[in-house]
Amino acid sequence: MSAKMRYSKEHKAETHARIVQKASERFRAEGIDAVGIASLMQSLGMTVGGFYAHFESKDDLIAQACRTGFSETTAKFKAYIESKPPGRRFAALVDAYLSPQHRDGVETGCFAAAAGAEVARHPVETRLALSEQIEAWITVIAAAMEADKLDGELRGIAGTLIGCLILSRTMPDHAISDAFLESGRKAVMANVRPCTKRELSDPGA
Repeated sequence: MSAKMRYSKEHKAETHARIVQKASERFRAEGIDAVGIASLMQSLGMTVGGFYAHFESKDDLIAQACRTGFSETTAKFKAYIESKPPGRRFAALVDAYLSPQHRDGVETGCFAAAAGAEVARHPVETRLALSEQIEAWITVIAAAMEADKLDGELRGIAGTLIGCLILSRTMPDHAISDAFLESGRKAVMANVRPCTKRELSDPGA
């Protein structure tokens, strides 16, 4: 393979990644439907024609942007809680997710909270991409709970976290927004319990 061919493939891969990354940030910050292909490509200094060299459709891009954005956020949370000692990981995860910083950093935050409602109206392939990432996020929650020897309804916890973050972002009054974050943290922590000895010795019981 010639150096020129290698460069061409590498350049295309880098360009593809740039488009996905920018789309992931803009979809979260502005809304999926608000970001058109022309606007997206222009913000990257590219043409609309170049878009179709990388993606079959906007839905194709949405699915890839969802996977990229959500997986990056999940990885950050995973690394953060793993820096905490067992016994403090789950509370640290809840505090970080329902924090003013996460609320205000929409473009780099949880994709489900930022664009989940829009994804729900897209084709099944797009929704599957979000579903896969939510399952990965639930796995991170489960790992934090296991490290802290806690038990609870994982999907209920994930739904409460995401829902409270969404509501906090809709509130124009900062005090009410902060109250949703605080109430969400309390609600989640109130619905977990220490694992029993039987649960610790036999997780499948």
